Amino acid sequence: MLDDVWEQFFNCISNYKQINHFSNKQICGANFLYIQIDCQQNEEAIKKLLIDCSRTITEQFKLIYRVEFIRSENNNFVFKHRFYVPNKKMFCCGNNCANCTRFRK
Repeated sequence: MLDDVWEQFFNCISNYKQINHFSNKQICGANFLYIQIDCQQNEEAIKKLLIDCSRTITEQFKLIYRVEFIRSENNNFVFKHRFYVPNKKMFCCGNNCANCTRFRK
C-alpha cells in the first residue's frame, strides 16, 4: 500500500515547475528526498510544496506524514520524509481493551 502512496507523492512533486530534479534514497529505513530547484528559494518554500503534496495524498488514505528539513547547499535541499499509520486503534480485536473503538463517541 505504501508503494502506491509514494508513487502518487512523487507524481505530485514532479508537477511543480520550480523543481528541476528530485530523488529518493532510503537509508536505514528512512526516506530522504534530494531536491534540486532552478531558482533561489528557502527551505520553508520547498517544505510547503512537500507538505501540500503530502496533504493531498493523506486525504485519500488514513496516514500521517512528517517532513523534516536536513540541509541545503546552493539550490540543493535534503528532507527526511515519512508516511506512517496512526497509532490509535482503528478496529475492534475482540479482547475488550480499555481503548476499544466500540467505546468512542
